[in-house]
Amino acid sequence: MLIAIFAILGGCVGYLLRPAIPFIGQLPFYDVITDGQNLHGIERLAQSYAQQSLEYLIAGVVIGGMIGLIASYLYSLTKDHKYDDDKPHRTPPRP
Repeated sequence: MLIAIFAILGGCVGYLLRPAIPFIGQLPFYDVITDGQNLHGIERLAQSYAQQSLEYLIAGVVIGGMIGLIASYLYSLTKDHKYDDDKPHRTPPRP
């Protein structure tokens, strides 16, 4: 669960940090996610920016997923799975 949360957060950070086209700004999400394949005419010049933005998005998801994997591993080390303090302990009956 932590892996998915961190991957989504990493993707959001990667999307927000994507490069901007000079004098125009950042491309919309649809153009980024389609790798600029839907751009036609003079907009075709922005295709390299769309490809670079998609790479930022993918890198954010991968790095976020790796951080989530490390966080979930560290969390599992701190969690004691043998005993849960919220539940009463029962001893087995003696023969």
